[in-house]
Amino acid sequence: MNQKFEDMCARGEVFGSIPEDVIIAAETELKVSFPQQYRDFLRRFGSGLIGGLEIYGLPDPKKNNPPLWQDVVKVTKQLREWAQSGSENPAYVPITEDGTGVFFFLDTAVSPNTKIIAIGPGVNRMVSSDFFAFCVDLSEGRLQL
Repeated sequence: MNQKFEDMCARGEVFGSIPEDVIIAAETELKVSFPQQYRDFLRRFGSGLIGGLEIYGLPDPKKNNPPLWQDVVKVTKQLREWAQSGSENPAYVPITEDGTGVFFFLDTAVSPNTKIIAIGPGVNRMVSSDFFAFCVDLSEGRLQL
């Protein structure tokens, strides 16, 4: 993992470790395979409010009341139901958004590798092939759309 990302997590709010069987169940429900870096994030941190970002994850609903963290399965299904741009691709799983209508999706078709796509008003392009660097860059305002 990226040291800056680790530092962001240490200063932020993270849910906590997610067991492998929960990750597999989420992948099965969404019919995808998460990239290795995202799986590592889920295993170690679960979900996060870090560096001004909300990274969707897999918080246990019993320990997330009132809800602090977004569930990646629920967000993915909701965006698909609403026909949000990007959600029509079944391989795309949203991991965060920037507050202006731009969502950032993992392209799970390239798993175990990482490919992050930004989709929103006037934006539809690949922005990173490294989950940890992406989070740091977006948090620090270095990601240009």
